Parts: sequence; C-alpha cells; structure tokens
Amino acid sequence: MKKSPGEPQAHKLEFRLIGGSYQPLVENADDLRELLELDEAHWALNSISVTSMRCDERFLAFLDDDMNGKIRTGEVKRAVVWFLGVLRDFHGFEEGSDTLLLSAIDDSTPEGAALLDSAKLVLTNLGDDSADRITLAQIRNDQQIIACARRNGDGVIPPEAADTPEAEELIRTAMKAFGSIRDVSGSEGIDGTILDSFVSAATNFLAWADAPGKDPETLLPFGEDTAASYQKYAAVASEIDNYFIACEALNFSTEAPQRLGKVENTIDLLNNPAIRSFFSAAPPAEPRNDGKLDFNTRLNPLQRDALLAFAADKHLKHLLKESKLSQPEWERLKEKFAPYAAWLSSRPEDPSGGLDLETLRCLTRPERVDQLREMLAADLAVAPRIGACNQLHKLILFQAGLKEFLNNYINLSLLFNPDAPSLLQAGKLVMDGMCLTLCSIVQNVAEHKNIVQRSNICVIYLDASTGTPDAARTMKLAVAVTSRNIHNFFVGKYGIFFAADGSLWDARIIDVVQQPVSISEALRMPFYKFGEFIANLADRFFSTKSQDAQKQLEVNLNSAATTATTAPGALPAAQAAKAQTPAVSGSMMLMGSGIGIAALGSSIAFIVKQLAHVSIWNVLAVLLGIILIFGGPVVVVSLVKLYRRNLSRFLEANGVAVNRPMRLSRRMGTIFTYAPKLPKATLLKRDLVNYFSHPISNWPLRILLILLLAALCAWGGYWGFRWMTMSKSAPAPQQKPLKTTAAEQP
Repeated sequence: MKKSPGEPQAHKLEFRLIGGSYQPLVENADDLRELLELDEAHWALNSISVTSMRCDERFLAFLDDDMNGKIRTGEVKRAVVWFLGVLRDFHGFEEGSDTLLLSAIDDSTPEGAALLDSAKLVLTNLGDDSADRITLAQIRNDQQIIACARRNGDGVIPPEAADTPEAEELIRTAMKAFGSIRDVSGSEGIDGTILDSFVSAATNFLAWADAPGKDPETLLPFGEDTAASYQKYAAVASEIDNYFIACEALNFSTEAPQRLGKVENTIDLLNNPAIRSFFSAAPPAEPRNDGKLDFNTRLNPLQRDALLAFAADKHLKHLLKESKLSQPEWERLKEKFAPYAAWLSSRPEDPSGGLDLETLRCLTRPERVDQLREMLAADLAVAPRIGACNQLHKLILFQAGLKEFLNNYINLSLLFNPDAPSLLQAGKLVMDGMCLTLCSIVQNVAEHKNIVQRSNICVIYLDASTGTPDAARTMKLAVAVTSRNIHNFFVGKYGIFFAADGSLWDARIIDVVQQPVSISEALRMPFYKFGEFIANLADRFFSTKSQDAQKQLEVNLNSAATTATTAPGALPAAQAAKAQTPAVSGSMMLMGSGIGIAALGSSIAFIVKQLAHVSIWNVLAVLLGIILIFGGPVVVVSLVKLYRRNLSRFLEANGVAVNRPMRLSRRMGTIFTYAPKLPKATLLKRDLVNYFSHPISNWPLRILLILLLAALCAWGGYWGFRWMTMSKSAPAPQQKPLKTTAAEQP
C-alpha cells in the first residue's frame, strides 16, 4: 500500500560494505529501534568476550547482565530496549556525551521517574540542587554522594548526624553498650537493630531497679538499710551454715572432739600457710552441743571481724539471745533475705555504662526514641533512590558509549577507521620503525595460534610488562603484521606497547606465525631464500676448497724446506746453527718468504684450476633453474595467501563470534601496519658518509643486477683463465741459427 504524501516515511536502516559484507550502521535512536527487528545473522558479531574489548569495565559489566564474561546478541538487545524505554531525548546518545540532561529522562514510566528522582537526590547531596544535568564524573563521585549521612539510604545514623543533642547522646550511649556500624560515608553510627537492643536492655535494667520500690515489704525487709544488712549477712552466710552443720555432726558422733583435738595437735605453729589453711576450713567457732553460735566465745580469727559486724547490726541484733544465735532464728533470717537475694541475682547488665538511673530514664523516653527511629526510617526511605544511582550510572554510560560499542559489534566500521581506534584494538605496538595497531590481549597463546594460522595473516606474539619490579604487571599480546615486511622480526626482538589506557609496556617477541605481509615482500622472498641458499652452498664449497688448498700449501712448504736443507754444499743442521750469522739468517728469512709466496701462488692456481673444470654456462643454467623452480612457487603461494587473508579468523582466535569472513586487502593492511610520516616542518640533513650514496629503491632489480655482475665476472675469469692455459700449453717457437761472417769462420 502506497503512503500518502503527508504521511511520514518509514525509517530505513543503512547498510555499508565493510570487509566484503554489508553491515548495518547505528547513528540514531531510529536505528536502534530497527536494530531490534534485524536478524542477528546480519550483525557483524554475535558474541565477544569482555576481555577482548578496550572499554569501560562498568559499561561492559552492565551489558553482561548474566555475568558469564561474554556479551551476546540477547544481552545487547535487552540493553537497547532498556535504554530506549528510559529516555525521551537521544541527542546525547548521537553525540556520545557523558552529560545527561534531566529533561532527557522519560519520567512518564516508573523506572524513568525513579531515575529522575535519583538524579535529583545525587545533585542535592552534591550541593547542586538547581542543576539541570548530571555528568558521569558526578555519578562516580561515590564518596561525595554518600557523604551526607542522613540521606545515604543505609539506615545508619552517626552521632554527628543527629538532629538534637539528646538524640546524639542516645546514639553515643547505645554505641558504648552495643558497638557501632560503619556508615557508607565512613562514619560510625547505629542502626535500628542497635537502637532496639539498647532500648530493650535499658528498659529491663530500669524495671529491675524499680522493682524494690514497687514491692518493698518483700524485697526490702529492713527498709533502706536492707542492702547494708544483707551485705553483712552475705559475708558470713556460708560460714554460719558450716557451723550449724558441725554442731549437728557433734551431736551425731561422739568421736568428733577427739578427732578435732588430733588435728589441732598436728598443726605446726611455725607454718603460717598451714595455719591459714586450717582456719579456712574450720567453722566460725567450736561447735556446741546446744547447737547455738556464741559470738562472745573464741571465734575463728579469719572470720572474727565479719561475725562481729553481723552480730552488731541493729536489724540483726534482735535475733540474738545473750549473744547467741540459734539455728531456727538463722533459718528465719535466711527466708527473710531470700527474695532480696533472688532480686540481686537477677540483676541485668547496665547498658548505660554507669549513668545514674534518672539520666538513663531521660535517654530512653519514648518521644526521644521515636524521634531517632524517625531519623533512621527517613534514611532508609532514600535507599531506593540511592539504589537507583546504579541504574543512573548505567544510563549515563549507555548514552556515552552505546553507539561506539554497537559500531564495533553490529558492524566493524570503526575497526577500519584509522582516525578512530576500535574497541577491538588493545593499543599500539611500535617496533622496527613501524606502528602496529591490530593488537589484542591473549589468554592462551597455543589456542590462539592454532586458530590464527588459518587466517593467512602474519601474527607475532609478545610478552608485555610494566610497573616496578615489586608491583609488575604482565600480559600476552597477539599483533597482526599486515603491511611492509617482517624481515627484521625475530624471537627475542624488543619493542614498546602503548595500551589503550595510556600506560607504556615493554614488549618482547616470543613467537611468530610466518605469513606474507605485502606484495613487495612476496616478490623479494625468493631472493632472500635464494641468497641464503647460495650463501650456504658457497660456504660449503669454499670451505672444502680452502681445506684442500691448505693441505696443498702445507705440502709445498714441506717440500720447499726439504729442498733447501738437502742442497749441495749445505752444512749439517748443528754446524749451520753454530756458523749462522745475522746476514745469513736474514737471507734465510728472505728465502723462506719467497718459498711461502710461491706456495701461496700455487694454492691459488690450484683453486683456479678447480674452477676451470666448471662450465660458466652450466652455472648460469643452474642458477636460473633454481630461481624458476624454487622462487616461482614461493611467489605464487605468497600472492595467493595475501589475497586470502581473513581478518575474521584473527578475531575468532580471541573468542569473538564473527558472522562472515572479512578479506584483508592490501589497502586495509596499511591501516593496521604503517610507518609514520615525518613531520612537515622537519629539517632533513644527510650525513656526510652517505651523501654520495643513492640507494636503489627497487630491491628485486638491485638483486638481479648483483647476480648479473657476478655472472659477468665469473664469465670473464673463466675465459681469461682459458687464454692463460692455452698460451702456456702452446709449443715454444724454434730459434733459427745465426748467420756467421767470413771473419768469424775458423
């Protein structure tokens, strides 16, 4: 059905040819909505590890909502749906801004309203109530946001945050009794649990303290003096009980006195510890048959003072008859003090730390406690608003970075943009005068290498380290070499790596996946390999000939020495040594030098003679055949590998799920590997040593010229040697007899 002219046209998602396949671009909110309906098969990536992306860690954590370390298409779609649902203005998204306008939040939805309320609370805590926008730096200022202890949502109130001095005193007293909790702002305070515990303990203690006043007849048998009389009673209660038991034992057995006498007779009066031990176990006085305790008789010296104080108490004195206490009276006294003793034993711990009862009652008045509870409730009430700060943080991060992320996930347009480094690139390696930017952090080199070998891309693996020796950090890198040459790359070579966060790392090559990197290097490679082959062949050949020449030289020297010593008229060795003079010695040295030169000449002639048997045409034919047979296939294979370089395999080696293969062309390769140009204002000045040198830029032509020159020299030497040989082997011309004159005839 055709739309009318006034009806708005449907938005169409733009696709661009990137790396050999059409990929969707994301530029605005309409693209986001269309993206939700697009089949994932059209996305550049379907999954990527969070460690493979150079991105804000919190941003990636918000995307990876299942926290499995992978960001998959479903998580990306959920993030887009949430982002579209909480904003009404997407200009900040299109600009990648980290400043969120409050008016851009869609407060018509519950979640949007919560985000707006949270933003206002954050600005209030930051002291900027009138602001109409909030930045990423502000939302990340956690310390300042939660510095206001009354509005941080943790339900903890420090003493300094209390509204009144009474509430502050209550908080400090409760902290002394039941400890404290650290507020999110860093201050120590109390929460509702501590407050309830303190109030409950204080209430119990006050109820216990008020119990005697409510039942004085039972708990205060002697009125206000009950406490003092009870102390005197409690000091001798166990000893008096022991005395009456001893009296019963006396009546039970007639042998008790004799046994007691035996014990007294065995005490060493000079042993004070033994005496004290005896009296500590002895009753207050000597047991009587009538079962009464006489306070006027001899008393146990260790208990005498306490017993006399008990007998002198005005409330206890009426129990004594003629200074004697009977067991029935003692039992009645115990029953009278029993309620008071039980009340004392039930004393709870004083939570006030020694405060008087009136002060404790003032602190725990219901109105004061309720006031503090209201403060705690108000603090907890902002917890959802403070909790929404995390979602607000997520919203600002998505506005600032979601567009860039999608253009590194839905499409790979930024990967091939030299002016905007991709999130897939971990940094830049500088080595051998080149900048290499297609770098990724590798967890397992062996697994990565097993996959990357199928990409036909040359990859070097490096160990990188930074930091001081006591706090060093290390990582492993995989760097693609996509242009220029790798002739100077070898295991152990050093370089420097600039990470995406600006840190500088030392890097060292630990492994190389050898692949052709450029057409020029592919053409030069056969000559490199052929040169190595010729060098090895020549080294073996001349090593052998050098050994033969050395042996021939030794033979010639020995033969010359033998001839010199056996010449006619030569003296024996002993006589020659005695008769040798400096002049003769000099002549012998001169003769030895001549012999050595002659031997060296014969050695050179031997080498030339060996070369004479080699045909120059055969040598040239062999060289040409080696170049064609050995170099031709190398060039062809290298060119095929260059054409079939697959960037997708390089990404997949690092755990990235790439939908389609992307051929790495020569032009793309120069984006990732290049030699930076010299600044325009640079003053170029040649060194005097190289002033007259004009290096040939075409290396294949240069190598070919060198080979032709070597062949020409070999051809000239060969024909020169043949001419010399033919001239020596020709017969000497016969001399004609000279004519004689008549005068000369006999």
